[in-house]
Amino acid sequence: MVLGKKVAQNVKAIRLRQGLSQQQLANKTGLTVRYISRMENTAPNVTLDVLERLAAGLNCPAAELLGDGGPDFGLKKSTEMLDQTIKFLQSLRSRI
Repeated sequence: MVLGKKVAQNVKAIRLRQGLSQQQLANKTGLTVRYISRMENTAPNVTLDVLERLAAGLNCPAAELLGDGGPDFGLKKSTEMLDQTIKFLQSLRSRI
């Protein structure tokens, strides 16, 4: 069940990094909050359909949910978050 645990960890990490609640992810995927919670905490077997729905809801490739993301995964995501934060702050600054 190593792969199931990795998927569960990746879904939760990506969801949190994107600032999504379980409810918001449920709305985007058509899955229930209960299913997402159970999946993130107990790593059940997920079907390919569910994997595709999660990837679409998180706007990431399904492969990102399956793997460890490689050595640059965290850095790449951190850089993206930093860029988004800078753009947001610039938009606030332009309103002042």
